[in-house]
Amino acid sequence: QLSQPKALLQGDCVDPEMRRQAREIIGSQPFDAIVADPPYGIRESTGFNENSPMEELFACIANDRDAGNRLLKKGGRLVAFVPVTDEETLTEMLPDKESTERAGLVFEVCREQPLNDKLSRWLVSFIC
Repeated sequence: QLSQPKALLQGDCVDPEMRRQAREIIGSQPFDAIVADPPYGIRESTGFNENSPMEELFACIANDRDAGNRLLKKGGRLVAFVPVTDEETLTEMLPDKESTERAGLVFEVCREQPLNDKLSRWLVSFIC
């Protein structure tokens, strides 16, 4: 049984201050679920950042967990959209096994949403 949201925040989840504010709103407890639609525009395709948005998110979850500030409670879900072109595989676009384990996540399920002949986005779910 889900309760009504206490607040809606707009910001970048890789910003430590944004994560702090979000946790503060819910009494400094970890979240039941995180739903993310990371950016996948020009910035991500031009090598602006060495890591993909999903890799950055997994690193944040791992770093906060290591610091004793869990983002997700045990049994919680991380659900995110991941873009995949016709020249890529979903596996290539997800963080590697080491990053996934460090974040305390286990892959659960995925579903494809074709956008056009060359691009799909996959809804992926991980359990903490």
